[in-house]
Amino acid sequence: MAEHLRDTLETHDWEEILSWQRAQLPGFVARLRERSPFYAERLAEADADLDGAGWARVPFTVKDDIRRTQRERGPEDPLLGPMQGVPDEEIAQVIGSSGTTGNPTFFGLTARDLDTWRDSLANWLAIAGVGPGNIVALTTGIPMVAGGMPYADAVRAVGATLAWIGGQPTERQAQLMDLLRVDVLMGTASFVGFFAERCAEVLGKPAPRLHVRTILAGGEPGIGNPETRRRTLEAWGAERISEVMGMCDVMAGMWAQCGQGDGMHFAASRNVHVELIDPETREPLAWADGVEGEAVYTTFTREATPVVRYRSRDHVKVLGMECACGRRTPRIACIGRTDDMLIYKAMNVFPSDIRDVILGHSGHIVERLRIRKASPDQVRFDDPIPVEIETGANVGDELAAELAEAVRRLLRVRVAIEWLPLGAIPVSSYKNALTYVPEPVTA
Repeated sequence: MAEHLRDTLETHDWEEILSWQRAQLPGFVARLRERSPFYAERLAEADADLDGAGWARVPFTVKDDIRRTQRERGPEDPLLGPMQGVPDEEIAQVIGSSGTTGNPTFFGLTARDLDTWRDSLANWLAIAGVGPGNIVALTTGIPMVAGGMPYADAVRAVGATLAWIGGQPTERQAQLMDLLRVDVLMGTASFVGFFAERCAEVLGKPAPRLHVRTILAGGEPGIGNPETRRRTLEAWGAERISEVMGMCDVMAGMWAQCGQGDGMHFAASRNVHVELIDPETREPLAWADGVEGEAVYTTFTREATPVVRYRSRDHVKVLGMECACGRRTPRIACIGRTDDMLIYKAMNVFPSDIRDVILGHSGHIVERLRIRKASPDQVRFDDPIPVEIETGANVGDELAAELAEAVRRLLRVRVAIEWLPLGAIPVSSYKNALTYVPEPVTA
């Protein structure tokens, strides 16, 4: 039931979809200039050819714009700052970012926005394999974030049964999973693996003896790695993992993996225009197999807090433009965040690339891993990048050297492997940043 093409727009050619979206942009910009003080100024010169080449000259919006306008909000400004596009009394719901990459920011939804989000997110869940008859465990413990109330609304909208177990002790979550015969688990990539272990400990039986057969994982990189996927499937005895991705700045869920399991489809075409740009030159890139770039979004139907050409900092690779499932929206993999990129001497590298090489060479002994930084904003490393690996296996210097050599050979950067005992790396039920780990204090 969930695999039917709920949103028939997805079966159209991608260029047709983009053409239809571009036709909506001039009217959207004209209305936004009238409603938002911030965009009235930012888009003052955006007049000509907005449905064509002129769109590439429209200024980008970045996260710091949102932070700054909210931080500097005056007593006469709208509730959510001058970017807001409706009067305060039309805000039906406020959503907050998790704050994992800086201070929290806030976004609003009108009643109409709630409807469009609910529709697009239901489509997003349907692509990921959720529909009538499913009992879905939502493990997010914070209703205010994008993975809270919006996800809960979407589960109900797609016709599934919501079991919102998040926010309770892990032991209680495990018990509820069993009692309610949950067959779909939603959580972060790191949490779903950890949770399988805890269920076995608490319930006295292995996680595969529960009812979970479909897993939706997102909020952080990891589940796209083949070794991680295999281990997670085995840990739960599940039949399917769907990687999912979204952001509260734009829409809580926009990309989801269909049953073919090869990349995430774009699920929000009715409400969000997505572009690819070169993150260095900022020039547009064509959607085509193998192209890599940064995803940029415009929420052309959003009323309360729309964004125009919003730089997501998500670095994605196009895996294909067609799919056996019948959808013709791009299939992508998220390689990492452009603002998470590390520099070892003169070489750029994503943390996810280091993770994938290590898991590919020793996944059977790696429980969790992370990169240690001296500070959250450290980007450059002159010495080998510290990589902490949690394992229960009997390991030593020889394997550490082997892994470091594999990273050097494939990525041309040097790492220093450090072994940690089981349980040393904390796991978050919402987001678990791969790199923001402080250096240990030494005497």
